[in-house]
Amino acid sequence: MATARRERYRKQTREEAKAVALTQLAEAGTAGISVNAIAKSMGMTGPALYRYFAGRDELLTELITDAYRDLAESTAAAVADAAPDDRFRALAHAIRDWATAQPDRYLLIYGTPVPGYQAPPETTEIARALMRTILDACAGLGDTVAGAPASPLEAELARRLEDVGPWADGADSGGELKGRALRTWTRLHGVISLDVQGQFSGMGFDPGMLFEAEVEALARGV
Repeated sequence: MATARRERYRKQTREEAKAVALTQLAEAGTAGISVNAIAKSMGMTGPALYRYFAGRDELLTELITDAYRDLAESTAAAVADAAPDDRFRALAHAIRDWATAQPDRYLLIYGTPVPGYQAPPETTEIARALMRTILDACAGLGDTVAGAPASPLEAELARRLEDVGPWADGADSGGELKGRALRTWTRLHGVISLDVQGQFSGMGFDPGMLFEAEVEALARGV
C-alpha cells in the first residue's frame, strides 16, 4: 500500500513538473526550461526535484516523447475514422490542427534542435509510428494520383529510396511510395512550420488556403 502511494505521488510530481516545463517552453522556448525554476514554482528545492528527473535532458525527453506520441496517436485516430478516400486529407488536417492548437509542442519536435541534446531511441520509434500513418495514407491514394510522369530526377530518387531500409514498422515500401510520403512530410511541415512561427504575417493571404492548396496538389501527385 505504501509503495503504491509513493508511486502515485512520484507520477503526480513528474506530471506537475512537466506541466510547469510546458509553461516555461511557451514563455521562453527550450532555453527557458530550468529544473531549479520548476522546483521553485512547485514549492520544492532543486535537489528534491532531481530525485524525479536526473536533469534537464531527461525532462526534455519526457516532453518530446509525450509530444510525438500525442501527435502520432491523434493522427492515426483521425485517419482511422476517415473514409478510405478521405484518409490522406484527414492525415494532413490532423497534423495541422495539432500543430496550430499547441505550437510550442510542435516546435519542440520540429523546430530548431536543442543545442547539446541527443534524443533517445524511443523518440525515433514513436516518429516511425507517425511515418507508418503517412505511408499508409499515401498508399491509399493509389491510382487516384494523376500527376505528370515522373521526371528523371524523381525517378532516380525513387530508385535510391528502394535501397534504404524501412522507415516504419510493417511491410517495407517501394521507392515511389517512399518518395510520395517524403514529399508529403516535407511540404506539409514546411507550410505548418512557417505558419506557427508567424512567418506569413503581413503577406496578405490566409495560410490555411496555402495549406489546402498543397494538400490538393499532393493528392493529385503534383
